[in-house]
Amino acid sequence: MKGARRAERSRSWRVVGWLAIVLVLVIVLVPVGALTFSVKVSGRSMSPTLEEGDRLLMDVVHRHEIRRFDLVEASFGQGSFRVVKRVIGVPGDRVRIEILDGSVPRVTLRPAGSSRTYVVRNQAWVDQVGSAITPCCDERGREGLQARWTTIPKASYWLLGDNWGGSEDSRKFGFVAAADIGARLNIRLTPFGRAGSVPQSVRLAPAD
Repeated sequence: MKGARRAERSRSWRVVGWLAIVLVLVIVLVPVGALTFSVKVSGRSMSPTLEEGDRLLMDVVHRHEIRRFDLVEASFGQGSFRVVKRVIGVPGDRVRIEILDGSVPRVTLRPAGSSRTYVVRNQAWVDQVGSAITPCCDERGREGLQARWTTIPKASYWLLGDNWGGSEDSRKFGFVAAADIGARLNIRLTPFGRAGSVPQSVRLAPAD
């Protein structure tokens, strides 16, 4: 009888030991995994949505399922540095930037397969216009001398920063190939006080 109780206690301690090992592994591996599959925001091109030092979870599984207004990590061509921007135009969309009253940029968009024109509403742009008030776009999606429509090619995207006057994006570098998008970034990990899904207020509104 005593032997049976001793064996039972031994099994219980083994279970506790394994649970402790699992707990330690979780405590160690979860932060390591979060750092490995995350990106740290550098600069203020996405302010106020994202601030310098914010860390975002990299969703690499769904990087081929990019939707309009997603936040993404991307590069503007082979060998260029990685950036965090917002997807404004997806393949087949037509985009244009007009300058109203000489100082107010207005991004207009016609979704792929549609003849309706929409205005992209992003309050962050209005609050941070700066001096970047050049119309757009040329055939590669870059700013130019006139407000002209351009069509986003297959397997390409058109990206802008939320800080209009403080972002180098598709207005300068043109379209981004789908292969140059590394991950979706719609979840913030740190700072912990603002962790969770990144707020999304950008929308399409019918053009007047």
